Amino acid sequence: MKRVLQWSSVRVLRAGPPAIALGVLAGSLYASPAELFSRGNAAYEAGQYVEAATLYDSALAIAHSSGLYYNRGNAYFKQGRVGRAIADYLRAYVLSPGDRDIQNNLAFARSYRPDKLLVIDNPLVKAFTSLLRLMDLSTAGLLAAIVFLLASVVLSLLFIRGGRVFGWTALGLGILFLYCAASWLGWNGEVNRARAVVVVPELTLRSGPGPDYKEIAVVHDGLEGVIREQRPGYVLVQMPGGQGGWVDTASVERIFGR
Repeated sequence: MKRVLQWSSVRVLRAGPPAIALGVLAGSLYASPAELFSRGNAAYEAGQYVEAATLYDSALAIAHSSGLYYNRGNAYFKQGRVGRAIADYLRAYVLSPGDRDIQNNLAFARSYRPDKLLVIDNPLVKAFTSLLRLMDLSTAGLLAAIVFLLASVVLSLLFIRGGRVFGWTALGLGILFLYCAASWLGWNGEVNRARAVVVVPELTLRSGPGPDYKEIAVVHDGLEGVIREQRPGYVLVQMPGGQGGWVDTASVERIFGR
């Protein structure tokens, strides 16, 4: 079961007492991912978004699925935590790139963040990227390997026996392999571990790794960037447009490969 956000009713919910979270965690120790998922959905339906996110956390500690990431993203968004919602929608998108609900909620969450980006997509690039996203990362990698093996066999038969049938088959398999390989490579760029998102309401970029360095700019919850360097307690983040600076490690979250 996946919950689609009712955007018109979005509101911020403050977290309850620590005892509530502890109770949820204690009850989740021996539950299955399916049970935790179901309980998380029930909490979400009841408007208990903090509890729902905690239950989805417990389920994700055991198993990963696009539905879990998607629902946790919804629960985060309902709490007003835009950055964490965007991160989860992106994780869900990688696992289920054809899911329109995931794509729509990701687009909406990005439009909701305070820092607006003026981006004009090239329609040709957008169409080509969409073509490469018809399958997920795992499927693209598996198909690329299978097609490569088949193409190798057909090429061997072509050299041994000759014939147009083997030639055209080898050509078709070669084109299919290139497509699968391009899709796989594109997805690997998408899940780059350096990708990160701001997860605090307001964040000051500084010229060095510490609070005493000069302020460069102020960004807000939900803005995506790339981590370029890491020091104890701090990371150097490059934001869209090339601007960047040092921030506290806890103020941003790596989207992939945590």
